[in-house]
Amino acid sequence: MIINALENPYTPLFSRAAYNMGTRPGTAAEPGAGAITMEKEGQNPMEIDFTAGLPKICVPLTARTLPQLAEELSLAAGVPADLYEWRADCFGDSPAEALALLAGQACRPVLCTLRTRDQGGEADLGPREYEARVFQLLELEGFQLLDIELSCGEEGVSRLAAAAREKGVKTVISYHDFQQTPPEEDMARILAQMKDRGADLPKLACMPRSPEDVLALMRVTRRFSREHGPVVTMSMGALGRLSRVSGGLTGSCLTFAAGVRPSAPGQLPAQELKEILEILKPEEGGRP
Repeated sequence: MIINALENPYTPLFSRAAYNMGTRPGTAAEPGAGAITMEKEGQNPMEIDFTAGLPKICVPLTARTLPQLAEELSLAAGVPADLYEWRADCFGDSPAEALALLAGQACRPVLCTLRTRDQGGEADLGPREYEARVFQLLELEGFQLLDIELSCGEEGVSRLAAAAREKGVKTVISYHDFQQTPPEEDMARILAQMKDRGADLPKLACMPRSPEDVLALMRVTRRFSREHGPVVTMSMGALGRLSRVSGGLTGSCLTFAAGVRPSAPGQLPAQELKEILEILKPEEGGRP
C-alpha cells in the first residue's frame, strides 16, 4: 500500500491512538509487543508486524538542517524501507520544525533517536540532560517509536518508558558496546533488563573481535527472541555484517540500512540489504 504524504504537508500521517503492538504467539511477550498498526484519515490502516515475515528495514535520516531533511526524505522515499530513524542528535535546527516536517511528509513510521556520544552519537549529554531532552521530544508530534538509551540509568529509563507509553509511543531501549562483545550470559541479561524496564523492542549492538563473537550474538538473539518476543540485535563493523542480514534465522526483527548515508559502522545500502534478505528468506516464510 502506498501512502501519499503530500496531501496535507503538516497533517500527521499516523494516529497514535491507532498505534498498537500485538502479541507473538508462543512466547512470553506481553500483549502489544509485536505489530504496529497506523492509520491516516481517509485511508486504509498500514501495519508493520515485527513477528512475521522478513526483518524490517530501518533507514536513518541524519540531516543537519530543515532543507537537508526535506531533501533526505524525498530521496529516502525511493529506497526499500519499512520505517525511518530520525537522528535528533545530528540535527542542528529546531526539533519542533523537523518533527512537523516528518509528521507531514514521512511516508513511513518514524523512530526518534537522540544518540549520545558515549553510545556512538553526537549529543554531548549526561544522563540527566539526556533524560530532559528526550522528555522534550516526547512533547512533540511526528514519531511513533522512541529510542531510549539503557545507559540513562534504571530510574531514568523507566520514567521515559512510562511517559512514552502514556503518549502512545512505543519504545526501543538500546545499548551499544563499541569495545567488545560481552559473554552470552551478559548479553542475555542486558536484553532482559531492557524488557523489565518497559522495552517494546530491546536493541543490543556489540563490536565483534572474532567470528565467534558474531555467532555468539546470533545465538543469544535466537534464544531470547523465541522466549521473549521481538528483539533487535546487530554485530557492528564489516565483521558483523552477517548479523544484519540473518534476522530471518535468528529472530532479530529489525535491521538498519544506509539510505542517503550510513549512521553506524557496517550498515549496508538499503537496496542491497533488501535483496540479500529476500535471498536468505527461510523456506517457511515465518519468524524462527
